[in-house]
Amino acid sequence: MRALVFKSLTCREIGKLGKNCAVESHPPASPSREPWRNLMRDGLVQVREYRCPACAGDPPQEDQFGQDSIAIVRSGVFAVRSEKRAELLTTGFLLLGNAGQHYEVSHEHAGGDSCLVFNFQPTIVEELAASMRRGARRPPFAVNVLAPRPRADAIMHLAQQRLGSGASAIGLEELGIALAEYVLSQAGTGAARTRRESAPENPRVREQVLAAIARIENCAHEDLDLGGLAQSAGLSPFQLLRIFKRETGVTPYRFLLQTRIRNAIEFLRDTSEPVTDIAFDVGFGDLSNFINAFRREVGCSPREYRKSGVPLPARRANRVR
Repeated sequence: MRALVFKSLTCREIGKLGKNCAVESHPPASPSREPWRNLMRDGLVQVREYRCPACAGDPPQEDQFGQDSIAIVRSGVFAVRSEKRAELLTTGFLLLGNAGQHYEVSHEHAGGDSCLVFNFQPTIVEELAASMRRGARRPPFAVNVLAPRPRADAIMHLAQQRLGSGASAIGLEELGIALAEYVLSQAGTGAARTRRESAPENPRVREQVLAAIARIENCAHEDLDLGGLAQSAGLSPFQLLRIFKRETGVTPYRFLLQTRIRNAIEFLRDTSEPVTDIAFDVGFGDLSNFINAFRREVGCSPREYRKSGVPLPARRANRVR
């Protein structure tokens, strides 16, 4: 039985998104000297790759989002502070930026991450947000960090496929706008909210959550239980439930389910393995449960995704909280 493993690395300066430069025909000779790489020409949506040169223990870096942006972490572990608290990001997490917003990035665990960043020209995300809300004009993203969303992960993979095949800019712009619309439906719209804290910020807590995340990502195909997961993090089951949700925004079970779906997306894209085998390989014990979970998280069936790469419509605006 095979299982996909997402490796954790690190990142900084994700939000320096205001610089516009020509599309590179070749990757830079040294990612450590040139971390940014444009993957498509400027338009309504710009797609860029970021490979972080930061090392563990580097001092926190203050920065500012130059444009409304969505960064999907392809590998990495880092913390982003906005408003009053730092939030943890690792593989699959999304960093959302409102143009002009200040933030700080810190690296406590490792170095060298990779992110795919979608930059949006002025007013694009604001207009989307305005169509989904009532009330006064506000910054579009209500939160800055979202836990992994398989539908966003699937859009990212479709974008990578289109980039690799030299697809026209309009197809990538459509994917970028679909991603923004979906993220707005998940993150809410409006000024950033301050999350209530039940305990002071503590690097040790972050390490415990990272241990639980690593256990899930490395063993998502196994029949994990809350007790074993809590033990790997050095916590009681009750503590794990409370802290994991506080730090990631989802429960351990939801994170496990979404990790399995993200692994399935990789198999569907990169192999010809039968859907039934993929379901069991990634940890589902029942094919119908896998298909239902995939459809719920991604917006289409596994076979539909493999066949045509359905461009994943966002949820309707009336579901925004």
